[in-house]
Amino acid sequence: IAILFFRRVSFMIIAAAPPLIAIILSLGALGWLDFRLNMFLNVMTPLIMVISFSDSMQLTFAARDRLMAGQDKRQAFRNAILVVGPACVLTHATAGLSFVALQFSNSELIRTFGQAGLAATIIALVAVLTLVPLLGILLVRKETRLAGSAKGGDFAVEALRSFCRWIAVRMVSRPGLYSLLSLLLVGGLALIYANLEPRYRLADQVPDREQAVAASGRLDAKLTGANPIDVLVEFPQGASLYAPETLATLADVHAAIEAQAGLGNVWSLETLRRWLAEKTGREDVATLTEYVEMLPEHLTRRFISEARDAAIVSGRIPDIDASELLPVVDGLDEALGAVRARHPGYEISVTGLSAIAARNSADMIGKLNRGLTIEIVFVAAFIGLAFRSFLVMLVSILPGVFPIVASGTLLWAMGEGLQFASVVALTVSFGLGLSATIHFLNRLRLEERPDEDPAAGVERATVLVGPALILTSVVLACGLAVTVFSDLPSLRLFGWLSAVSMLAALFADLLILRPTAMFLKQLARRARDRRLEARPAE
Repeated sequence: IAILFFRRVSFMIIAAAPPLIAIILSLGALGWLDFRLNMFLNVMTPLIMVISFSDSMQLTFAARDRLMAGQDKRQAFRNAILVVGPACVLTHATAGLSFVALQFSNSELIRTFGQAGLAATIIALVAVLTLVPLLGILLVRKETRLAGSAKGGDFAVEALRSFCRWIAVRMVSRPGLYSLLSLLLVGGLALIYANLEPRYRLADQVPDREQAVAASGRLDAKLTGANPIDVLVEFPQGASLYAPETLATLADVHAAIEAQAGLGNVWSLETLRRWLAEKTGREDVATLTEYVEMLPEHLTRRFISEARDAAIVSGRIPDIDASELLPVVDGLDEALGAVRARHPGYEISVTGLSAIAARNSADMIGKLNRGLTIEIVFVAAFIGLAFRSFLVMLVSILPGVFPIVASGTLLWAMGEGLQFASVVALTVSFGLGLSATIHFLNRLRLEERPDEDPAAGVERATVLVGPALILTSVVLACGLAVTVFSDLPSLRLFGWLSAVSMLAALFADLLILRPTAMFLKQLARRARDRRLEARPAE
């Protein structure tokens, strides 16, 4: 796509190489700093790619325009850095500060993600601002021929500019109406987004086109489930494994798990006691001890600790969503309250991978979602501060929110909920929308004239920034959409939702940001004119 529009391999390399190098440098730095890979650090690659590629494309487009206007390559790339560079710095600074805000989370994983994100953002900024002009000087040849080719027609880019001009003219023709429609649209989608619930399944984290998933499904059907729910029973000091009170506690816990709807296939020391009573008619402790000692050590260690001061009662549950699993876990914990009351001193807790995943995933996804909401407000305030304009802060809110609530509405319509992969995809799309907004506002600041209609500045800024934005969105959406062929359900979700979110961010930038900026600028100009008219009267 880049070759089609740039018509030179050199420009494709100038635009694409810095983000790739930024990713390699960032991941290398994170490894050198001893960051451990986890589900959050895996987000770093697409996040760096989105922000860096957007800035790289804007710089490349700006330099190419200067070259086609007849400037030599050194002057062209110097001017591109001077004009577009401040927006690149602000984009990365805003992303960096949003990572700093994650340090106030009470989750160690999220704080680590924030630290890694801040380091990666700094590296990416340096890589883009240094490599784009460096590669431009090294790779661009015969710039005079490039300037001459402009006379023959730059059809692909001119087509994009004509489209952007057509959009801008219509969006600024009735900015009040389009701004109101945008506000109503975002508000309606936000209400739907608010009803999304956290979703998490262990099976979504492994390839679903392998035999293991099919086997897990058969286990769910025939053995009540493949996933364990364990209840850890810790004995008070001095209590032995075979003490009557200990055995009674284990029996009560075993019975409580069996009685809990959704759980089954319960195993514990009580299972062996019942079998001995049924097959041999003996229930004495000596027989139970004898049979426990006969069992292989690896089997006894599954249910009894080596120090004989704790035991596990294990049940099975099907691989269901966390929203369905959590009520089962909470119901079991509540039922065990009566057992705790009857056996004071014994610590009884529900644990196991399924229980921990159900509790922590719902809590973590909820925190990430709230953090994303807070980040939008925080970023809007910072952008307003950077431009020293309350109006700019207001302008940046709607286009930043739209791709998130639009993608969330699509998830809701499909009967899906918020998963780790979907929150990550929304965060990445917010990064692209943020970059597009900052680049447009920076260009609008340069194109505005105090003595002319704001519509003219909006149109010029759209024509200059729009083509690079459209190309960036299309290239990234196509690249991420390839992940729909993955065997991992979570990666497929991340891929198609990221692609949809990026197209939604493009929609917001072209059809929401323009009329909103125009409308608010008109209001600000009218308020200023009224103040000027009122001064002589005073």
